[in-house]
Amino acid sequence: MNIEIEKQRNELLHRTAVVAKIKGPKTPSRQELLKKVAAMLGCDEKLLVIDKISQQSGQQLVIAYLKLYDNSKFLKELELNYKIKRTGSLEEKKEVKKKEE
Repeated sequence: MNIEIEKQRNELLHRTAVVAKIKGPKTPSRQELLKKVAAMLGCDEKLLVIDKISQQSGQQLVIAYLKLYDNSKFLKELELNYKIKRTGSLEEKKEVKKKEE
């Protein structure tokens, strides 16, 4: 899997928009993508949110849109809850469900 990363900083929202272009035979899972991009950026996985993963049929190119927040406070204030749950690990999902109940 070959990954190219483009970044664009947004100071008003305290985040960096990341576009990852992945070339490979299959679409990576959200957790694989999250770990690889976090390792390439040198950041904490908990501050990354996967916004969208898209792939056109017949091509071996996947484009993923991610958001890297400065800290968890801005992440919780600005990001939609379902995207945080969808991106997070299973342990985090269980903790969020317990808090909601």
